[in-house]
Amino acid sequence: MKNILTYLVLLNTGFILFSCDKPAPTQLVDDLENDFEIEFLTKDLNDNYVNGGNDTSGITQDLTGITNLISVSGIKITRDNKTNRLSLAQAMFFDKSKPVENSSGIIIAYKTITPGIIRFNGLETRIVPYEIRFRDMGDLKVVLLGEKYILYNLWQGIPDQFFYNYNSFISFEFQPDIGQGNASNFDIPTPHEINGNIILSGTKSNRDIEAVLEWNGKGPNRISIIVGVIKQGQINSIPVYRIRTKDDGRLRIPKRLFSGLPFGDLEKIVFTFVRSIEKLHRNGTNELFVSSQSIHSIVIDIP
Repeated sequence: MKNILTYLVLLNTGFILFSCDKPAPTQLVDDLENDFEIEFLTKDLNDNYVNGGNDTSGITQDLTGITNLISVSGIKITRDNKTNRLSLAQAMFFDKSKPVENSSGIIIAYKTITPGIIRFNGLETRIVPYEIRFRDMGDLKVVLLGEKYILYNLWQGIPDQFFYNYNSFISFEFQPDIGQGNASNFDIPTPHEINGNIILSGTKSNRDIEAVLEWNGKGPNRISIIVGVIKQGQINSIPVYRIRTKDDGRLRIPKRLFSGLPFGDLEKIVFTFVRSIEKLHRNGTNELFVSSQSIHSIVIDIP
């Protein structure tokens, strides 16, 4: 069980919400050697992000702009030359009449509702508590938003017999309670499986670390690569920035993107490759944000 919890926490890059005292993420374009955009996710590793627990959805946007979320993920986590696979499906319905605010009056989330029965690939989801953690005036706060729908398979069908099908479809069914909207059934397309590899050079003592990232490129579309760090003695991964680049199979991350990190306190770097398909699906007057992603997270000791 300890290993299971460790793998879930290591990929703690899902549902990153930006707290009120942080500026909007900055996007830059490297026009020297590579064509990519950078979105900085954390300005202070000691006072980082609002997060929704140990989710591994790969979604890194402010959920306050989404009415309802449907997410399916095929996840691989590589550490110490060993790769473990997970499958995850979840759904969240937000009640926009019930905002959650911080002490400055800024909305950081909305309460959730569970308006019916949801199935993925014919399997009925379980309903579990959904909470977020955030820093407010320097203090860590924990707020229970309500509940969410979930299926997940860690190894060989434990605890659920849900398996993510790459380059295929996953069926979604919503059977609402009376007065809670219209029934909905559709297929969610899934991307090709992504397989990453990292070539890390330099040392933290010399502050000259750089990385070459390789993966099985699949064409002109763009993928996301989230770079996170793990502090000494911890297992939580703190996302530092996200890169968007062409799905062409190779990217060099220059030294200057690592030089500002406080390496004295850091033990590992986590590179997370995300190939996704996202779309809006309308169900009557309701709008569903549907996200399907292949995720490969690689944990490396900092030399």
